[in-house]
Amino acid sequence: MTVLVIKVRYLQVRYITANRPDIVLVDRSVRRAIIVDITIQHDDNLVKAEKEKVSKYLCLAHEITAMWNVESTVVVPIVVSVNGLLAKSFDQHLKKLSLGCWIKGRIQKAVVLETARIVRRFLTLEL
Repeated sequence: MTVLVIKVRYLQVRYITANRPDIVLVDRSVRRAIIVDITIQHDDNLVKAEKEKVSKYLCLAHEITAMWNVESTVVVPIVVSVNGLLAKSFDQHLKKLSLGCWIKGRIQKAVVLETARIVRRFLTLEL
């Protein structure tokens, strides 16, 4: 049984600054939790953004492991640039989520279309 939790503030024993990840998946059959954090970055520093996301939620991962009685908690950062560029480790992160490579193109398309929509709306802005 897999439980999906989206945008919930978690109660914890000790103070944790990053306690609102985007998505938390809990697989009760294998007693594993996955913290997913999605971010859209500028073109530079995709790898740096991935490392920051992992370190940001490391304390919460330890807390979830103890609090929810799961064997392991994994932090999976999904980082895409505004132009649709992906880091080299993106495929590994999709495998952790048991998603195929078919979704990679859809994610890139969604990000590029949203970027174009924002730029178009800004350029047609009348003052």
